[in-house]
Amino acid sequence: MSWLLRQRHLRLSHRGGPERSSESITFAQATELIDPSPWLSGGELILTTGLGFDSDGPALDTYVRTLSTAGVACLGFGTGLSHSTIPQHILDAADDVGLPVVEVPYDTPFAAVIRAVMKRISEQEYEQVVRAASVQNRITRAALHGGVDAIVRELAVATSTSVALIGRRTESFHPTDASNLVDQARDIARSIRPSASPATVSVSEPGRTVSLHSVPITGSASTFLAIRTTGPMTGVEQILLGHAVSLVTLELEKPARLRAEQSRLNTLALGLLLDGHLTTDVPSYLTDAADEDSLIRVAVVRGPSERIVDAIDAECRLRGRPTFARTTDTGCALLLRGSDDITFVARLLDSLPRSTCAGLSARLHITESPAALRQASLACAAAGSHDRVVEFTGSMLLASEPVQESLRAMAAVTIAVLAEYDRVHTADLVASLRAFLEANGHWETAAAQLSVHRHTLRNRITRCEELLAVDLTSARVRAELLLSLLATTA
Repeated sequence: MSWLLRQRHLRLSHRGGPERSSESITFAQATELIDPSPWLSGGELILTTGLGFDSDGPALDTYVRTLSTAGVACLGFGTGLSHSTIPQHILDAADDVGLPVVEVPYDTPFAAVIRAVMKRISEQEYEQVVRAASVQNRITRAALHGGVDAIVRELAVATSTSVALIGRRTESFHPTDASNLVDQARDIARSIRPSASPATVSVSEPGRTVSLHSVPITGSASTFLAIRTTGPMTGVEQILLGHAVSLVTLELEKPARLRAEQSRLNTLALGLLLDGHLTTDVPSYLTDAADEDSLIRVAVVRGPSERIVDAIDAECRLRGRPTFARTTDTGCALLLRGSDDITFVARLLDSLPRSTCAGLSARLHITESPAALRQASLACAAAGSHDRVVEFTGSMLLASEPVQESLRAMAAVTIAVLAEYDRVHTADLVASLRAFLEANGHWETAAAQLSVHRHTLRNRITRCEELLAVDLTSARVRAELLLSLLATTA
């Protein structure tokens, strides 16, 4: 409106309502309808001569209030035709509702006013395009040197708004007092169904609009660039937001592409390592797989997820770790640093179903990776329905169900025979045999453990040999019987 009044060739004069208005004029239309509101969208400059009103009466008051309710930005009243001056009812109502009123003199055609307004709107739109192009260049230059944080900052400064980038564990915002926008944006993002994958979502409140634009990142959780404006986004803001989203996508996808290529190389190297082809010279590109002492651990992961490697890679990426993984028929095999523990492996499984479990090997030199793979496989096979991660130990053999079945079968024809003899004769052959075997055949040690004389122990062991028809001087026989005992008491 201020610009309009400065156009001297139009000779317009302010007559009522506020002399300066924050409302922008977006269109100009001449109409003599008593109620043009059904055809208005807001922001118009309405030009009328009051031809539809016979006199200065209450109908004019209603007319002004109707225009104000419809969002009209300004009323231009042409004098010298049906009214020599602007009716007082119009001026009073305009002051009351805050609608600016200007007088259009008789010798100023409405067409001239409309032409001037529409030409100015076109100029402003062109200025916005030029400004947007200039700002796009600034944002692009900022992205080259400052990455995502610089993109967010430049977008916020250029649009005089608050901007935030939110991801699963990523956030960046500007200005510094816009941290609450992160929480607002996350609340909105949580309400979006993952399958919907909308490009833009806006939530408006009085005096504030928060808009989220999705950032398409390959293999990543939903990421959004959020902008908070005082009203609906302008065309320039939409252009700049779209440009910023493109730059953020490129910035975040760049390391993703590089990482994908590196992961493929890591998978090939891991295959050679686990298959025993790299037992002497370990290539330099496998250095990151081991700790500073060249120690590694292998984890064998078993689970129903078809994207188990992708999920683990995402967890490693969040921790700034390279991924060394090879898919298997039941899950995958991972090469970890020797310093990694059960807790670290459990965290890698965070996003996978609870039925997913892993077996973790002992710490071995990287050249012993095939042995570590066997250990991890044994540990994974021993995992129960409630186990998340099982670590390999020296007694892991007894945890294997096939081994346990074999040992229990052996115990049924050996230890069970001794147990039945003990029951019938109130003897103590089973306990005596176990003490003898665990003492590795040392009579004094075993007798002391049982609190009996060594001759008593010798008689019991001799009885065991007779009942089982075995020779306990054989280390193999002793080992088989001890494992059978352990299997029946585990």
